[in-house]
Amino acid sequence: MILSIPYQAFEVGNIHITPFQMDRFGKTIARLSYKDHSIDFQDVSILSPPLTVLDYHPETSRLRLDLSDHHMFQVKINTLHEYLISTIYVHQQSFLNQKNRSYDFVKHLFYFLLDGSVLSLFIYPTVQVKKQNGSHCTISDLKKGDVIRCVIRLQGISQIVNKGELRLRLHLRFHLRFHFRLRLHFRLRLHLRLHLHPWLAIQY
Repeated sequence: MILSIPYQAFEVGNIHITPFQMDRFGKTIARLSYKDHSIDFQDVSILSPPLTVLDYHPETSRLRLDLSDHHMFQVKINTLHEYLISTIYVHQQSFLNQKNRSYDFVKHLFYFLLDGSVLSLFIYPTVQVKKQNGSHCTISDLKKGDVIRCVIRLQGISQIVNKGELRLRLHLRFHLRFHFRLRLHFRLRLHLRLHLHPWLAIQY
């Protein structure tokens, strides 16, 4: 059971970022949390709309999803990127131990999830996807045209040194399941919601 925020209700202003610290695996991460007047999440879990699979490449673990029919979701992800860049730019002394760096310099540090209307997620081929009947398949079994929903768990921002250059990448985890459509052209939604909060969803 995973608590998640439907993308329509997601507000970047509720995200909080801690300073970079080394975790027990030796990774340097600035943790993300999500807080409003009544909810306090230790990560940022966003429930996506149904997204169409473009392709999956097990060699690179890259899953590409089409967002062209979901403009609001695109805007939310872009706004998230801009918020994180702006926060680190304004507080660059605290986050990066640097000062007087330009906005474009900080922006260049980030690897982005979006390229136009294509969302790229890097997921190991053995990650499980839940089917309608309760069985599972692996992410590498997905085919072009399959429709899935994702809970994208943003746990923090990782520092990565590549060829001596510092880069920043969102530290993510995923939970995926097929989104099935009935032939009578209406959607069968399998996501149960418990109305503890206007936007709080519980994903099974």
